[in-house]
Amino acid sequence: MVKDTGERYHDRGNMIYALQEAGFKYGEDYEVMDVPNITNITYGRQVGYDFSKEKLPDEIEEISGTEIRDKMQGVWS
Repeated sequence: MVKDTGERYHDRGNMIYALQEAGFKYGEDYEVMDVPNITNITYGRQVGYDFSKEKLPDEIEEISGTEIRDKMQGVWS
């Protein structure tokens, strides 16, 4: 999933091209899904919502989207 923030690298065509150039097959190895840029969650009046933090394995928690995008800049340019 890709959070649509309106930034330059959010271009479905460029993302698919870069992944194909890296040897991945669309629809087989990956799908690209846009998701809204949610920045705030508002709740109140005891509507019954709970928020919990998900803890993923350390090797996943350490993944940096910023570092991946920085490495991909040459492919997207």
